[in-house]
Amino acid sequence: MIRRLASAPATPFAALAVGWLLTWLRVATPAALHDPSVLYWRGWQDQSLYVRSATALARGDFAASEHWYPLLYPLLGTPFVGLWPSQPFFIANLACYLLAFAGFQRVAAAFGVRRWPAAAIFAATTLVQFVFAKPWIEPWTTTASAALLWLAFGMATHPWTEAMPKRREAAILGIAVALTPFARPGDAPIALIAAGLGLAAMLRAPCTPPPRRGVVLTAFLAGAGAFALAAIPWLLVYGPGPSPYMLFSARYGFNFAWLGWKAYVILVDPHAWFGGGTGLLKVAPWLILGAAGLVQACLTGPRDRRAAAIALAVAAALYTSLMLAYVDLLPTGLWRYNNVHYFKWLLPLFGLFAVRFVIVGARRPATLASIVPFLLLLCVKIVPVPVDADDPARLLIFSQPRGSVWSDLYFATAWITDAHGEQRNSFDYHQILDPAEVRAVALRRPFAGDERWIGDERIAAQLAGTDTGGYAPLYLTGPWPRAPLRRYGARVTLGWPSALF
Repeated sequence: MIRRLASAPATPFAALAVGWLLTWLRVATPAALHDPSVLYWRGWQDQSLYVRSATALARGDFAASEHWYPLLYPLLGTPFVGLWPSQPFFIANLACYLLAFAGFQRVAAAFGVRRWPAAAIFAATTLVQFVFAKPWIEPWTTTASAALLWLAFGMATHPWTEAMPKRREAAILGIAVALTPFARPGDAPIALIAAGLGLAAMLRAPCTPPPRRGVVLTAFLAGAGAFALAAIPWLLVYGPGPSPYMLFSARYGFNFAWLGWKAYVILVDPHAWFGGGTGLLKVAPWLILGAAGLVQACLTGPRDRRAAAIALAVAAALYTSLMLAYVDLLPTGLWRYNNVHYFKWLLPLFGLFAVRFVIVGARRPATLASIVPFLLLLCVKIVPVPVDADDPARLLIFSQPRGSVWSDLYFATAWITDAHGEQRNSFDYHQILDPAEVRAVALRRPFAGDERWIGDERIAAQLAGTDTGGYAPLYLTGPWPRAPLRRYGARVTLGWPSALF
């Protein structure tokens, strides 16, 4: 496939490559070609760890202390550590971007969208809005996983409206699914949905059993081979266990019990809870059209196309639910720390079905009703309300420590004790600097009353043996402990869907 892309004349791939390069020039100034310090992400924690891992791999150093993340993305930068030290992930990011489109345009074709319109949709959802373009330029593991997921769905979806998958398509599907856990283990369930869709396409194809068995076997053998090759460096570095990042991320975990509240503050409006920020739907209101378009595609059209749409809708719903339930994904990091990159593979999917929603709705006005449930959900608001000292609370307000700095306070090592035990900053709640106060937002369970905030070195002993992901512990000025000035619970109300306006 890469050879076909390289040999193609003026194609959508060339146009998208030019768009990506223009975005790269906007992000990484020409001086950055020779001066790594110009790259603002060079000093970022995640990006520096990618570079450290790629550099270690380039010199054959498999010591676990040199590696933190899953290894596939650092491996993509390894060949360029010596050739282009200031931009080791430039080629990898561009290649992943184009491979993601290669899969996307096949999904688009399965739903009646031709290549150039598909390229326009892909560009509109990945390059036009700068906040969505930067995550394709900056080094993130989600760049590799997005390419793999789109390749997998591209190979799995297209046969549902065409003929039996070719062996080459089956091999790409197997490889993409097998490599996804080595890029981003949390995306493995989504890759398995693509694998199931592809297998179903192979089994339903109108052909005699021997060719069908051959295609399925090709997918299996290609996937097994790719998995075995990717497992070699993993075993050399981490052995048969998880990477340190996987263990660190597991400590955050998921909170599905508060999924509705989390969806509200991430997608709709975080201001009342976090003192600022912008919901994802405010930046990209077309996501609502995309969600309605997915529902529309699941309910209308040919049966085979509906089956593919259902698989995509299930994948989108599962992935969105997992990301929203993930404790460490917060409105404060969505834009400030570019955590919107978690959603980068989903944005083109919703863009595609937003366009289809409008086109199909123009022919079948009755299908426009699929947007009604989403508009009704946007009328639901979850707002903080004052509560008494012994009532459960989700938001506490404290006085501000002297000399507080937003980022230092946000990441500082601190605890809140209450009637039910301890809650730790970042993992159980998050503390956010307001202009004159500090907000402590519960993330796992409500605060149970009799709260005391502690943020100095006296809690250092409790960190003994704790892996902090490379972050040095930060402490705050006292006096300690502190009682909350105000306490707030959550109330569900109804109102105008302001997220779209």
